[in-house]
Amino acid sequence: MTFLGSGSALYNTMTHEGVLRAWLDEDYNSLLSPLMGAGFQWDANSERLILPSLYNAKKLVYTTPWCHAKGTPRKHCGLDHQVTFNHFHIIHPRCLECWKVVVTPETFKQLCQLEVLQKNMNVPSKCGIEMRDYTPKHYGGYFYTHSLEEGRERYEQVRKGVDEAIDGGKDLSVILKRGCTEYEMIKGPSVYWHNTAEESKMLELIDAFVDLSRSNNRQSEMVKNSVRLKWALWAHSNGDFTYKELNNGKSLFPDYVKYHEGDIEDIKKDLESAQEEMKLREINYMNKLKDVPEESKGEQDELT
Repeated sequence: MTFLGSGSALYNTMTHEGVLRAWLDEDYNSLLSPLMGAGFQWDANSERLILPSLYNAKKLVYTTPWCHAKGTPRKHCGLDHQVTFNHFHIIHPRCLECWKVVVTPETFKQLCQLEVLQKNMNVPSKCGIEMRDYTPKHYGGYFYTHSLEEGRERYEQVRKGVDEAIDGGKDLSVILKRGCTEYEMIKGPSVYWHNTAEESKMLELIDAFVDLSRSNNRQSEMVKNSVRLKWALWAHSNGDFTYKELNNGKSLFPDYVKYHEGDIEDIKKDLESAQEEMKLREINYMNKLKDVPEESKGEQDELT
């Protein structure tokens, strides 16, 4: 085993007191080390940690499962959730003031109707497919607010809108919750959320040394169409065929032939007829090839 070559779990058992503790508290490289494995790099010019693949980049994000009706300029989920919480389990003060109304459509059709409702309401919101394996539902819609009072008011608006604008909307779940699902799962009930003195100090460190640009670009219709197509495929994969209403009543994929019903002799005759038809097609194809001039055959061979 080489020096500093042991697993992190062993080093986490070390005790630092006195001067060594003071050194540790100022060892920003170690404190921010979880970000190094996530792709962040130290930028000598800005003297901050940056994510090269995203820094100052303007990209069309097709991998998202969400269609955004309107953005939330006061939120910075990329930094607050993906960095601050995912790597340090700290809930940023901005997240402590995040209250969201959650709608749970049960079908693809209801999801599409919810998207129309969000557009018409023109408030910060998104909807899409729930791909997180710890979220026990297929679809979700979110309306974002910044206080409990605003959240209660938005809840009443959304509840009324869902009841009136979505088929079967009165039976759908609409709730008001605080922050992200992952926070409550890891940090416990949201009524107890707060920042300790140590977490506040770490927040200052992250704000001072981590540079993750927030995009204010609106999601284009081109991207949204790509996302909606994923919605339809997701619906099919989960046995929700309400998407067929937007697909001329057709399935995304061809169905298979079923042999468990009907007279077995009739089925055998159908199989024999199908095989004879295929043989006839092959004979006709070979006869057509005989009528093609030799020089054309050569060209055809090159193309194939």
